[in-house]
Amino acid sequence: MNKTTIVKFTEYKQNLGVETGVGVDYVNDHKKVERMIEQGIQENAFLRLISTKFVVDSPNKAYEMSLPIVSTTDTKQGERQPKNYIQGDTAFECKQINLDVCLPYSDLDKFSTVDFEKALNEALGAELLQNIVMVGFNGERREADSNPAQNPLGQDVAKGWIKQVKDAGQVIDAGAHQGKSVNSLIKLALEKLPIKLRESGELIAICGADVMANSFVNISYDDLQHTTKNNLLAAQNLIGGLKAVNVSYFPRNGIFITPLANLAVYFKQDTARLFFKNEPEKSAEEVYFSVNLDFLLENHRHAVYIDGLEVAE
Repeated sequence: MNKTTIVKFTEYKQNLGVETGVGVDYVNDHKKVERMIEQGIQENAFLRLISTKFVVDSPNKAYEMSLPIVSTTDTKQGERQPKNYIQGDTAFECKQINLDVCLPYSDLDKFSTVDFEKALNEALGAELLQNIVMVGFNGERREADSNPAQNPLGQDVAKGWIKQVKDAGQVIDAGAHQGKSVNSLIKLALEKLPIKLRESGELIAICGADVMANSFVNISYDDLQHTTKNNLLAAQNLIGGLKAVNVSYFPRNGIFITPLANLAVYFKQDTARLFFKNEPEKSAEEVYFSVNLDFLLENHRHAVYIDGLEVAE
């Protein structure tokens, strides 16, 4: 690490308010680390469109809401009857996930020629949030000790949104409907959703890359320059009558139909931690980042997944 990098890295840690422990520097102010996560969310094209919340209590329950339908009542014949539109609840429990990064001195030196704090925060934050997106779409279960070699998409880190909608039975197996077109399968899937939601205009079809292979997509220079942030591409045409997008790490042969706001990540307050450990024998700085979170479908009735699509060339 060159002298300029050492000075800037020291200033960076001082600005975070790090404290020195046994062999490590750590940030004791959870709010500062939470702000790094929040900033990263706002810079991530996909995550800023879904629901992200910092919650106080976990484990807890999220309540599935269904908005009321306007009605009329002849009050000469009877009283108006307000209805309870809480359809059910979903338990959640925020548990710790880790992002541990080894930064060679040579990589840190590259940051010394630019805004060091901004560049490092963007690099760490973008990587953390891209990993969250990856697990949200591919996570199937939580193991006490995950194995990235066997589960390279975080299948064993947490149960993500697609696994949850499958467990709720809100799924169409394309293999059981041989010969049906994508449009026909979407029409079939929509029958699993409330009619008011179907006609609301809120539904988005998140499509795998194979499904959107023939769609027109505008790709800007910024999209190419910032691929970890601009991780959402919108099709210029409707697919099955729905607005369609592709998101990084989404399964190539699937379609997830839901309002984007129905997808949620809950973070537990005061659990975000950041540690720095200098390892001169490795010529590297190690960064240990962790936070407690959980993935939720806020209303399982408002989502459906089409699995196993085979799209003709």
